[in-house]
Amino acid sequence: MKERLFKFKEFSVKHARSAMKVGVDGVLIGAWATSNGEHILDVGTGCGLIALMLAQRNSQALIDGIDIDPNSVEEAKENVEMSPWNDRIRIDRISFDEVCRSKMICRNKNEEGDVNNENLYDLIVSNPPFYDSGVKDPSTPRERSRHQGDLSPESLIVNSCRLLRPKGRLALIAPAEKGEALFQCARSANMIPHRVCYVRDHSTSPEKRIMIEMVYCQDMEAPITFQEEHLVMYELTGEPTLRYRTLCKPFYLRF
Repeated sequence: MKERLFKFKEFSVKHARSAMKVGVDGVLIGAWATSNGEHILDVGTGCGLIALMLAQRNSQALIDGIDIDPNSVEEAKENVEMSPWNDRIRIDRISFDEVCRSKMICRNKNEEGDVNNENLYDLIVSNPPFYDSGVKDPSTPRERSRHQGDLSPESLIVNSCRLLRPKGRLALIAPAEKGEALFQCARSANMIPHRVCYVRDHSTSPEKRIMIEMVYCQDMEAPITFQEEHLVMYELTGEPTLRYRTLCKPFYLRF
């Protein structure tokens, strides 16, 4: 099989075997999410794209990438190994649910009654599955990677609080029409929306995607600022907009 290599400014990504190839959604959330923090989790890492982007943006963070597809995990490990940040990124074949269960001990109180936050995350980032075809057993790796039976945006929101430190953040990208449902889900899970970006292809097209960054707050009355953004990706001439160029300039060669 011929290797498919997508070249970015500071790293390259093979994505022939991964269930999900390099795509606009992954690049957008990898470039837009607030990248600060010491410990970051990329859920559904695929070929490792988002993990690599976050490693480029944050020179100190330790980053875990997880996926359930064996070919994706194998390829992500190869991409990490040939990157400049192979000492800070770890790729594992494990489900999000398994990680949540393994981290539950971190929520237990020690003998002094303090919560043990070791090994929890400052940031979780994901380009989660969003396609619900009604098929319970998708047949191809791509279908499985897109299908929300294994990991929906809602389940990501509900369960991320089990992995995040207090005031830790979750950033994800989803279809724009799911926005209100995700806001409601966040409110029920002690997750407060902090930044929201609505994405459309060009100025006359409908909103296509929503990127949401939310903060885990055990006290839902805690003051959290809210910032709403709008991103138009292309001019009517087909040229990338200045805003899109600025966001993705550290990565795309043509920007």
